[in-house]
Amino acid sequence: MKDVKYRWNTLCLYDYRGVEEHLSAMAARGWRLEKAGNSLWKYRRAKPASLRYAVTYNAGASQFNPGPTEGQESLEELCAAAGWEKVSDWAQAQIFSTGDPSAVPLETDEALRLENIHRSMRKNFLPANIALLAIGLLMASSLVYSLVSGHVLRLFESNAHLLSGTMFLFVALLEAYTLFHYYGWRRRSRRSIEESGSCFPINTRAYQRLNRTGLFLVGFLLTAYLLAELFSGNRGMALFYVVYLTLFVLLVFLVRRTTLQLRKWKASKGVNMAVTLAVDVVLAFALVGGLTFGAIRFGWFSGGSGETYTYQNVHFDVHPREDLPLTLSDLTGKNYRHIHRERRREGSFLLSKWSCREMVLENSREENVWPGSLHLSYTVYVPRFQWVYGNVVDELLGDAAPRPSYGMAYAYLPEDPAPWGAGEVYRLWRESEPSNSWLLCFPGRVVSLSMDWEPTAAEKALVQSRLEPEA
Repeated sequence: MKDVKYRWNTLCLYDYRGVEEHLSAMAARGWRLEKAGNSLWKYRRAKPASLRYAVTYNAGASQFNPGPTEGQESLEELCAAAGWEKVSDWAQAQIFSTGDPSAVPLETDEALRLENIHRSMRKNFLPANIALLAIGLLMASSLVYSLVSGHVLRLFESNAHLLSGTMFLFVALLEAYTLFHYYGWRRRSRRSIEESGSCFPINTRAYQRLNRTGLFLVGFLLTAYLLAELFSGNRGMALFYVVYLTLFVLLVFLVRRTTLQLRKWKASKGVNMAVTLAVDVVLAFALVGGLTFGAIRFGWFSGGSGETYTYQNVHFDVHPREDLPLTLSDLTGKNYRHIHRERRREGSFLLSKWSCREMVLENSREENVWPGSLHLSYTVYVPRFQWVYGNVVDELLGDAAPRPSYGMAYAYLPEDPAPWGAGEVYRLWRESEPSNSWLLCFPGRVVSLSMDWEPTAAEKALVQSRLEPEA
């Protein structure tokens, strides 16, 4: 039988009544609070007992202090004289317990209690929630803009955009509710105290249910993203995601251990905060930045083929990948010595998307990069639903309206789809000149294609046979 257990804390910091009732109930079941962490609370088994708990607040308390402040020590001495034993700190909340049913309450002035709570909340609770609200709104802004403007292709073509945007929007809504809840509680408490009452009671169970629901939804969205990437065949992004979360947890652990170690060394509050911040920044760059660099370097994002070499200041593949459905050699019938190919899978559970890009040097004596290079790129969109198909086509076409870009007008204009074997075909025009970029609309599939030359009828037929949906 285990003598220690940990419990994820879903209590509200300013809900002192809820904390007191929870700890009394745990003591009655034989579990005593040993340490209240930011997220996890540690309990130790003991004989069931009828204990009273009391929570008071000290705005001067801080996790960066080398030890109890003078005010905390004075408070502990006064409480001990009144029969109350210090149990643990929880941010600015100080938790005491007693087995004496006649012990004098620690707080008797409700107005002073409310003021102490508000000063304590301004230390870390309110700033942290305001920061999370700002981050949530910032990270969800793309999702909100896409939904409001109707430009949803960016959301559809990425599980990260779709699911992370949804998650951050939920975080923002949750933090907004948390701030609204606190200030509403404070306003009602002030009114109650003015009428000779006490601080307004909080519905502890409802608040805990909200927190648990929030944790569940965040965990669900994180898991859904991982599964969506795996089932979409995008294992590189899934691997990056798992390693990123692992390194993030490691980062939080190391930063926390730094703070605790500095407290053991009796470093001052200012030194502890400065060193902790420096360690946080350095580790963030080293771990997360290093991971991102490695992912790009080894092709987790771009689908790079691995080992490369440099020729004419350009990187080429030692072993060009062979999983492209359409290559320059297929179109031209030529073999090339210097080839660089990329294939990248993206998409979401609403839209599958994969992109291919190839660049080669034409065989010649000089083999100059310019103008001896050829390029081919295409992106294939496979919508899961017809309404997604319509949105994809509309956004890629830009409603077939000219739009200024770098002083030039661009527009997709329709052309004869028969040579391509597609339902509809649009060619990109720059001013009055056609470019070598097309949008091919097959049943259930849209292809965006760019190349360096005007394809022949045979080459168009080859594009169709390689990129159209399988019958």
